[in-house]
Amino acid sequence: MKAPDVSLNYNAARKKHQRGTGAWFLRGTTFSTWKDNPGSVIWLRGGPGSGKTILCSSVIEDVVEFCEQKPTSRGYAYFFFDGTRAQTETLTYESLLRSIIAQLSDRCGDNIPNVLLELYNKCDGGHRQPTETQLEDILARILGTFESTYIIIDSLDECAEKADLLRWIESRTSQNSRNLHLMLTSRPEAAIEQGLASFQNLKMVSVGEESAPDIEAYLDERLEAPDMNKWAAPEKQIIKTTLSDGSGGMFRWVALQVDAINKCKNKKELKKQLESLPKSLDETYTRIFKQSDCSDHLERLLQWLVFSERPLAVAELAEVLAVDFTSGDVPFYDPDMRCQTPAIIWGICNGLVTEFEGTVKLAHFSVKEYLIARIKPKAEAQFSTSEQHHGSMLQVASANGHHELVKLLLDKGAEVNIEGGRYGSALQAACACGHPELARLLLDKGAHVNAEGEHYGSALQEASAGGYLELARLLLDKGAHVNAGGEHYGSALLAASAGGHLEVAKLLLDRGAEVNVGERWYGSALQAACMVGHLELVKRLLDKGADINCREGYFGCALLIASARGDLEIAKLLLDQGAHVNMKGGRYGSALQAASAEGHVEIAKLLLDEGADMSLEWGRYGSALHAASAKGHLEVAKLLLDKGSHVDVERGRYGSALRAASAEGHLEVAKLLLDKGADVNLKLMEDGSALHAASAKGHLEVAKLLLDKGGDINLQAGQYGSALYAASAKGQLELAKMLLDKGAHVNVKGGDYGSALQAASAGGHFEVAKMLLDKGAHVNVKGGDYGSALQAASAGGHFEVAKLLLDKGAHVNVGHWYHGSALQTASAGGHLGLVKLLLDKGAKVNTKGGRFDRTALQHASEECHAEIAQLLREHGAVDLLSDSGTGASWSRSSLLCLGYTGSASD
Repeated sequence: MKAPDVSLNYNAARKKHQRGTGAWFLRGTTFSTWKDNPGSVIWLRGGPGSGKTILCSSVIEDVVEFCEQKPTSRGYAYFFFDGTRAQTETLTYESLLRSIIAQLSDRCGDNIPNVLLELYNKCDGGHRQPTETQLEDILARILGTFESTYIIIDSLDECAEKADLLRWIESRTSQNSRNLHLMLTSRPEAAIEQGLASFQNLKMVSVGEESAPDIEAYLDERLEAPDMNKWAAPEKQIIKTTLSDGSGGMFRWVALQVDAINKCKNKKELKKQLESLPKSLDETYTRIFKQSDCSDHLERLLQWLVFSERPLAVAELAEVLAVDFTSGDVPFYDPDMRCQTPAIIWGICNGLVTEFEGTVKLAHFSVKEYLIARIKPKAEAQFSTSEQHHGSMLQVASANGHHELVKLLLDKGAEVNIEGGRYGSALQAACACGHPELARLLLDKGAHVNAEGEHYGSALQEASAGGYLELARLLLDKGAHVNAGGEHYGSALLAASAGGHLEVAKLLLDRGAEVNVGERWYGSALQAACMVGHLELVKRLLDKGADINCREGYFGCALLIASARGDLEIAKLLLDQGAHVNMKGGRYGSALQAASAEGHVEIAKLLLDEGADMSLEWGRYGSALHAASAKGHLEVAKLLLDKGSHVDVERGRYGSALRAASAEGHLEVAKLLLDKGADVNLKLMEDGSALHAASAKGHLEVAKLLLDKGGDINLQAGQYGSALYAASAKGQLELAKMLLDKGAHVNVKGGDYGSALQAASAGGHFEVAKMLLDKGAHVNVKGGDYGSALQAASAGGHFEVAKLLLDKGAHVNVGHWYHGSALQTASAGGHLGLVKLLLDKGAKVNTKGGRFDRTALQHASEECHAEIAQLLREHGAVDLLSDSGTGASWSRSSLLCLGYTGSASD
C-alpha cells in the first residue's frame, strides 16, 4: 500500500498530551453519542494552536481501547494531515486512502482481505500502482466488513486536495451510514464548512471555546515545573490568570508566552511581559524574531526547513550555518563557520522547531504559514520576517508616506494594483498608515477602491480601524462599499467601533452601514464598542438600531462584556435599553458570572437589583459564586451569599464553590464558604473533594483549614482517589508530608493510579516516593492505570524512581493487561538506561504482554529504538523472524530497525 506511518504523528501528539486534558469532550454526551450511533459525524473546529491535534490523539486512544473490546466487529483507522513535515505524503488525499485501507486491513487479523488480493492481481502482481478510483472502491468494500467502523481525520485544512477529500467524505457518509462513525478536525474554513453543510448528522464542536479548563490545567502543570520555581505563588497566579484570559483558546499561544515569561529575571520584567503580550500567534512569532540574538541564523535554518524536500537531522541542519551567502557572488562552505555542537540550533530556533523521529521539523503548521506569508516576490526560497515587508516597493513607499517616490514609481510603470504583502495593495497600505493625499493619488491612477487585502479586508476597513476620518470619507466618495466584509473585523463599522473612533462610525452609519453585521471574535459593532468602553459610541449604535442582545462573538452579548470590564455606566445604559440580564453566552456564561469572575462588586449589585439569576448554569464556572470563588473575589462572594446563593451547588469545571476556592488557593474565600455552611466533604465523583483539589495544587494552608473544619483525609473520590494520592501525583512534598502526619493512609487503593506510590512514581517525584516508602508504602501493590509503581516509573522513563523501587524490592517482571511489563514500557519509550537497569535486575527479555501481546524487542523495534533493540538481543531476546507463529506481525520498518535487510522471502 505504501501508506505513510501516521502512528508517528499519533505518538508525538501523545507525548505532548497532559493527563486530564480533553476530559470535557471525552466525558461528554456528544462523544458518547457519536460512538453509539452509526452515520454520525463530528467536526472539531478551532483556530490555529487551539489543541485540536492533541485532543484528536485522546479521541484515538479512547476509540482504540473501545474497539479492542470487540476486535472482530469494530474497526478503526486514523490519519493526520501534517504540513510541518518535509514529505508530501502526509498531505495528499491518496495517502489518506492508502493509510486507512492498510489500517483497516490490519484489523482483519492474520488474513489479508480478499478485496486487497483482487486489487493486487489487477495491478499486475503489484508491479503498477492502483488508481484513486480503485483505492476508493477497495476502501468502500473494506468498510462494510465491520459492524462499526471509526475513522478519525486530523487537520483536514492541511490536506492539499480538500475538494477530493470532502467529496469522498460525502459519498461515504451517505453509502456507509449504517456502520461508519466519522470524526474530523480542522480550522473553521469556509470551504470546509460549505463542504460539510449538507451532512444531516453533523455535530460541530468549537474546540477553542471549550478548552479553557485544559489551558488552565496546562498552566498549572507548567507553573509547577522546577524552572518556574523562581516565581512565588502570587506571581504564578497572576501569570495563570493573565495567560488564561488572553489565550482565546489557543494552546500554542499560551505555551509560547510561558517560554517568554521563563526568561524574565525579576518581577519588573515579568510585569512588563504580561502587560505587553502579543495578541496573536503571528505577533508572537514576530516578537521571537525581533528578540533573537541571531535572527539571521534563525531565518536561514527555518528557510531550509520550509523548503527541504526531505526531513533533516539535527547535524545536517546545523551544517546550513556553515554556508556563507554574503562574502561573494556564489555561496560557499566555510568550515570555520560550523557550529561547535549541532544542538545549538535548539537555542537559536527558540520553540519554533521540534524533534520528530530523529529529525527536525517545524513545531506547528502556523509557523510554516507565518514564514510562507513572508516570502519575497520572485524569490521562492527566501522570506522576510521584518514587519516592514509590504510585498512591493510601491507598498513600502505608500505605507511610509513617500509621496514623490510613489509618484515616481507609478510614472515608471509600477502596477498600482499589485497584490501581496502585509496590507494587500498600495492603497490599503496608504490607508492603514493614514496618508490621505497618497490615497487620492493612487485612486486617481486607477487603484481599486474595493480590493480585498490580507488582514482588514478593504482600504475602507483599514482607514476605519485607524480612525482616519478624511480617508474614510474619500474612499466612500470614490465608491467604497460601506458594508464590505473582511477577515479580521467583518465590516468597516466594526473596525471603527473596535478602535473607539466615534466620528468615523458616525460617518459610516450616515452612509448606510449595517449596524448588526456579525463577526466571530467581536460579535458586532455594539460589542466592539463595549470592549473599548466607549459610552457615546454605544449610545449612537443603540440609536441606530443595534441589536442589544446579539450573542455572536467570543465574549457573548454587550451586557456581558460591559460587566466583565466593570463599565458601570454602559451596563446601566444597556439594562435601561432592554438588555436581558440573564442572557447566556460567551466565555463567562452570563453577565453576573462575568462581573463575579472579574471582581466588580458594583456591577454585581446592579445586576442582582435588575433580577440576575445567581443559579444560572452556563459557562466555564457554572455559577456566579463559583466564578467569584475561583478568582478569589471575597467581597463578591460575600454579596452573593448574602443574597441567598446556594453554597453547595455542584456544577461547572470546579464542581463546587469550595472546591474552586481550594483549587486556586484562596484561603479567605474558603473560610467564608465554610462559615456559610459549605460541605467540606462534598464528594464530586470526577474531581474529588475540596481537599483533593488543594492537595493537588500544593495549597498547604487551605488544606490545613479544610482538615481543621472536618475534612475527611482519606475520602475516596475522583481521578486521584485520595488527597494523599493527589499530592503525590503532583509532587507536592510538603503537603504529602502534612497529610501523612495527620493520619492519611499510605496504602489505600483507589483512583486512576491505584496507590499514592504509583501516583508519585508515574510523575517521577523521587522525594515523594521515597517518603511514602519510608512511611510504609507497599512497593508491589497492584492496580491503577499502570499496574504497579515500577511500571508507572518505567512508562515515564524515571530512572531514579525505578532504581529506588527496585532497591526496595519491587518485582521486576509484573505484567499489566494494557502496558505490559516494566521492560516492555521502558523499551517502547526509548529509555536506554532504564532498560539496562531492568535487565540487570533480572527482567525477562522474551515475555509477551500488554494490549498488543508483544515482547520488549518488538516494542523497541516498532518505535525504531535500534540501540535498545540491540541491547535486548545481546541479553537473549528472540529474533522473531525465525518464529513462524509471530513473524507476520512485524513491519518492514521494524525489521530495518533490527538490522534485518533481507527480503520477505528470506
